[in-house]
Amino acid sequence: MSTNVHPEYVAAAKKFALAKTQEEKLTAMEEMLSTMPQHKSAEAMRANLRTRYKKLKESIENKKKSGGGKAGIKKYELQAIIVGFPNSGKSSVFNALTEKPVIISNNPFSTTFPDLGMMNFEDSQVQIIDMPPFPNADTSIINTTDTILLVVDSIDQIQTAQEFFKKSKAKQIVVYNKIDLLNPDEKRKLEDRLKSKKYNFVIFSAKTRENLQLLKKKIFETFPIIRIHLKEPGKQTGKEPMILKENSSLADVAEKILKGFSKKIKKTRIWGPSSKFGGQTVGLDHILKDKDVVEFSTI
Repeated sequence: MSTNVHPEYVAAAKKFALAKTQEEKLTAMEEMLSTMPQHKSAEAMRANLRTRYKKLKESIENKKKSGGGKAGIKKYELQAIIVGFPNSGKSSVFNALTEKPVIISNNPFSTTFPDLGMMNFEDSQVQIIDMPPFPNADTSIINTTDTILLVVDSIDQIQTAQEFFKKSKAKQIVVYNKIDLLNPDEKRKLEDRLKSKKYNFVIFSAKTRENLQLLKKKIFETFPIIRIHLKEPGKQTGKEPMILKENSSLADVAEKILKGFSKKIKKTRIWGPSSKFGGQTVGLDHILKDKDVVEFSTI
């Protein structure tokens, strides 16, 4: 964080990050307000926190009046979230990956709610969520997502940030942003240092889009899935793939299409990496590979 804060504030911020309910978040936010810095350079930070506190309190009161529940984010089959500290360039990375317009601000807490977008990679899509910066990121999303993209502009931020999602089982990629500010020798030394610490990382520039395709590929490779294309007899192969877990069988494909469908299939043909030749006839227990094409016949 760009503003020096007291240990009491850091402890309160951690309580906020670990809070599971809006009421717990409100209590933690009250502690943050009472312990936050009072010097002039923290004016914007104080104003932002007061605004968020007011909105959260109003939201809780409105839900109590209406009896409404918690609004959730519907999880897509492939999901990655972007996390990091204020002004690390999270929203710029989000924009680069999704091409969704975002408001870029020097305000250290300009992202106040999760922002959703889709990243296209080859023939598939990945749901990308730009989270509010630490310590305000929603831990319920962090703990259930598939992949965490930790955006940093300093190696020193990595270990501190990882404390906020140490309970998550998601795959992690460190996205070292703003490499457009570095010369070739500095980039080389940075990569060597990140490798020495054994991080799964990509050095990146949201401004110039350097290494964008590498980042997209690395994100997609974190998902233990295969893409299967369906083909109807006598017709062209469908463009949108079906997403399945690795080591899925043809029976799994059929049941995902429709429960009980596998019992109606009379013949199955496949093309692609798992076939010995194009149009091979196989049984429903056949294990598929990424980018296989499947054709079912019920007559």
